[in-house]
Amino acid sequence: MPSPDESRPPRSGSSRRSEPGRRAGQPVGEHKQWSEADLIWELWNLRALQPDACREDLLEIKRRQELVLAREREALAGLWTGDQDILAPGHGFLDRNPELKSGVTVSMHLGPYQLLAEPYLAAGLEPVILLNSRAMKSFQPATEALVKHLGHRTRIQWVPVGGRGFVRALVRAVRSGRPVLVYLDGNSGDKGMEETRNRGLKYSLPGRDIRVRTGLAKLVCRLGCPVHRVSLHWTDDWDLVWRRDPTLTWGRDDHPDLVTRVLFDWCFGRIMARPEQWQYWAMLRESSSCFSNTLGDESRVPEGLRSDFQRSFAMCMERSPQTVRLILEKAVEVWPGDVLADLSEDRFYPAAGLNDKDLEPLRRHHMTLAELTSYHGESWVRFHGLRLCLLGMARLGG
Repeated sequence: MPSPDESRPPRSGSSRRSEPGRRAGQPVGEHKQWSEADLIWELWNLRALQPDACREDLLEIKRRQELVLAREREALAGLWTGDQDILAPGHGFLDRNPELKSGVTVSMHLGPYQLLAEPYLAAGLEPVILLNSRAMKSFQPATEALVKHLGHRTRIQWVPVGGRGFVRALVRAVRSGRPVLVYLDGNSGDKGMEETRNRGLKYSLPGRDIRVRTGLAKLVCRLGCPVHRVSLHWTDDWDLVWRRDPTLTWGRDDHPDLVTRVLFDWCFGRIMARPEQWQYWAMLRESSSCFSNTLGDESRVPEGLRSDFQRSFAMCMERSPQTVRLILEKAVEVWPGDVLADLSEDRFYPAAGLNDKDLEPLRRHHMTLAELTSYHGESWVRFHGLRLCLLGMARLGG
């Protein structure tokens, strides 16, 4: 891993165009073309699952990911030319596990996840797929085109999260014995990832806290239906494996938060075993707890000391603004996409209205609180000055 100075991309106004806010959810290009800013951002995301990852870890996972994606493109393209060998494992899997034909099946964007519904259609069933509206725009047309090409007589019922009557539709499907398929790591609900970040359940990964939705857990507790856990992945020899973990059942007496944690423990256990086959790494970035609007979740100051620190900051503003200075201690930038980047520690936060040019005086001088107030205004200092300190990017000094 390079030192902070080596890994720091150029300041705003230079040729750097990393734009992390634009990149979320888009495919990553060949790693040889990445800028240092790209590497910092991607490495930070990888560290959510592998806290000790270095640059070489990232490049190796991305190299393997490119191989997996190439294999999947080849296999899925074969379906359009009549080669259906890739479908056989799923058909055999459903034949061996007929109880999966009803209840709720949770899966994830791992391996050729697009094939999850196909065995149900081949068996003459009408699966229900629960998706958020954003995912439906791309996933539904491509899937329906393939279903039509394969000549299945039955069709998928698409239920958009948050759509009118969507809970009623799911309840009706489960109670009528139809299979309901859910991609657990979609995690965005009816109001998107911003709502997940601000109101979701905090869930701890090895290297970061994220926020996760509890709506599915509330539903299965209410229904008391079986919850099947299924994932797809490739072996080293490029054979397709359908894996089932033991079915679980919860009821109205179970707490949805605990059920949610059990499901995501399973989900990330499968992902961490084959990180190069997971196709939704953007989920980690978009649901990171540090991007919530609640400062307490992102502060680097221990919770027990936070109130004391805030009082001390306010006291310095009132009693000694002419002598106390705000000292920037880290390599800090504001990137396009409203991202506040701590480049010394590869940490990222919402900019919360801070602009990169606002930091220039702090980069050049150790300004007093009075000088900053004259330059930026008191409200700026009380919010952004305090926030930089709470995030561990600045400190007060004489």
